[in-house]
Amino acid sequence: MKNPDFFTGRLRIGALFFTLIFRLEAFTPFNTQRSRQFILGYQDGDHDEGNESKQETGIVITNEWGIPDSNRLEPLAPSPVDELPNNGRITLLGSGPGDPDLLTMKAYRLLQDPNIVVIADRLVSEEIMNVIATNDIKIARKLPGCSELAQEEIYWWVYQGIKQGKHVVRLKIGDPFVFGRGGEEILKFRRFGIESSVVPGVSAAFSAPLLGSIPVTHRGISNQVVMCTGYGRNNTSPDLIRYHEEQTIVFLMAVGRLRDLCKRLIDLAGYPSKTPVGIVERAGCLDQRTVIGNMETIADIAEKNNIKPPSTIVVGNVVNVLLETDEAGEKPIGLVQNFTVSL
Repeated sequence: MKNPDFFTGRLRIGALFFTLIFRLEAFTPFNTQRSRQFILGYQDGDHDEGNESKQETGIVITNEWGIPDSNRLEPLAPSPVDELPNNGRITLLGSGPGDPDLLTMKAYRLLQDPNIVVIADRLVSEEIMNVIATNDIKIARKLPGCSELAQEEIYWWVYQGIKQGKHVVRLKIGDPFVFGRGGEEILKFRRFGIESSVVPGVSAAFSAPLLGSIPVTHRGISNQVVMCTGYGRNNTSPDLIRYHEEQTIVFLMAVGRLRDLCKRLIDLAGYPSKTPVGIVERAGCLDQRTVIGNMETIADIAEKNNIKPPSTIVVGNVVNVLLETDEAGEKPIGLVQNFTVSL
């Protein structure tokens, strides 16, 4: 018979291992599968998790980032107003594809105001961010797997800003209403008691192909354009448009699932495997790149060249319209130069 200390030692080791695993699970960041609920109070935009003396405010935190549920925040006005009595207001502003020269004049003037609070999308270009005059800037933490948590954080930042009487500028890439959640955010801000002002931006859906020397329409080649997103609600894949020879499809926010997208277009939407595909990365910025291929090759080309968001994908015969042929009469593939646009 083994010494009792032998079993006691094993039990202690087992208990230590279980405790370690439990603590790792409990404190893993961005663990969206677990939802902890706390009662939270705040004062002048600050909050103190676990402060029982402030529980009478009744704000409920429903995610592990410590962000209040935006649907439970107390409205700051009985009905939506353009400006709160404390001068708090909100502007949704489109920053375009990334080049500051493509900002509208109104957008540029607003970003030059040193008294605004800017809440920016993560993919707004550094060139645009350098235009901003204020130091009060928050950048959304919309990384893969935590977009809903980050969206709640954006709502919380906006709520705090307007409650403190600030002019909050919600800075969005491209145009706020083209796959940018602009409509959703306006509805949410109305719940807060504020009506948003909107400054349109140049959408990457049309400007990025142009900057990459790809016309989205061309006589005899394409007479219709379809805009799609690569990600539906809850990360689903949106329904695909059936193939039509004289059709251009522009995909936004889709480079992260490019290989699967091409496979689905071939298998489910009837696209020929040799259909041209172009990708314009960081359109309008000094480090813009354009890669060209077809349904079979573009995923490997993008991977080889480490193409990252923000990128705009163009599918259709227009991709090759402005590309010059080489000595063998072939259109170039892979990383190509821009032929009509000089940055």
